[in-house]
Amino acid sequence: MADVDAPTAVDAVWQQQGVWSRAAGRAQGRIIRGRRAVAGLTIAAAVAGTAAAQLGGVQAGVSRVLAVLAAVALALVPVAARATGREAVQAWTRLRSVSEALKADVYRHLARVAPFSGPERDVVLLRRLDALVDDVGDLVGLTVDLPLLRRQLPTVAGVDSYLTHRLVQQVEAYYLPGARQMARRAARIRLATTALTVVGAVLSGVVGVLGDGLGLAAWVGVVATVTTALVGYGAAQQFEAHQIEYARTADQLTRLGRLRRDGAGWSDDDAFVAEAERIISVSNEAWMARTLEEDGTAHR
Repeated sequence: MADVDAPTAVDAVWQQQGVWSRAAGRAQGRIIRGRRAVAGLTIAAAVAGTAAAQLGGVQAGVSRVLAVLAAVALALVPVAARATGREAVQAWTRLRSVSEALKADVYRHLARVAPFSGPERDVVLLRRLDALVDDVGDLVGLTVDLPLLRRQLPTVAGVDSYLTHRLVQQVEAYYLPGARQMARRAARIRLATTALTVVGAVLSGVVGVLGDGLGLAAWVGVVATVTTALVGYGAAQQFEAHQIEYARTADQLTRLGRLRRDGAGWSDDDAFVAEAERIISVSNEAWMARTLEEDGTAHR
């Protein structure tokens, strides 16, 4: 392996990183769709079931259709939930872990810092690829149907360009936009659940004052079910936790880069890149560990 061409080696690892990244994205997409389906089906079952009961003595045909819809929706909930189970979440986080580790190795290699600063840097890179893939051999099957999509290598050639095209890019194109997006999604969930809580309180008040002549009491339970489904979806997606993590990581990377540019510290190339990758890795590990803990899966 001593004769391996370095540009060919790093390009090969970069293309493999793309495969693992897409496999992780596909696994995450299935989980998110499953969570949305569980929430949507739960809501649909509650609404259709209550409406069927309310219309039973007025629109018998419509009531029967709604009852069937409610039963079907309720029966599909456990089917949709399979995509969000422990094994699915664990597979996703492990796929993402491999993808991020390969990405970090490629950037370090291009920056020519440890452990890729010596004459055998391409050999070290390929050995690390082999070790990573061997460690997740049970997941390789999730990547075999993903063809290689040719991607240009990052335009990094040394630590100065690493600062621009890795550290700054992560902050401006990933962490800060991600924090804003998570904040918006968390705000939507809070707004929706607050509105539903108010609606439930109003319905309860009306029933308490006027009685249940309008059949509103049953809809109080529906509102509670919808609220619970939305809260559960928001908790599973961890929008607020991700917002905090992204914002914290962006701040850490920004301060690290500023110290380097201002000549106020981190002048050692190896130490600087290692610290940047450590911050990114800690952020990834933090939210992956939190995801696994929320799902009841031991972090490995």
